[in-house]
Amino acid sequence: MSYIPNISLFLIAGSFLLVVFFTVKVCIDDARRRGKSPLLVSLLVLFSFPLGVIIWLLFRPEPMKGAGTQQKFRLDDHRLQ
Repeated sequence: MSYIPNISLFLIAGSFLLVVFFTVKVCIDDARRRGKSPLLVSLLVLFSFPLGVIIWLLFRPEPMKGAGTQQKFRLDDHRLQ
């Protein structure tokens, strides 16, 4: 029965790491939408979790105009005249 505490510890640690991973992913997507460096935001959130998430939510800038929408690639836009 000594393996039961090990399994529960593994599940708790795994769940925590999963929450941290998805939080960092959401912050990276949000930073891209707002025109900020995803690397700096992810480092802030990762190394000072959960305080980094609160700091990012409080001090993040407004979204950029047209952010999050990708335009379709058109070859005509890139042809030489």
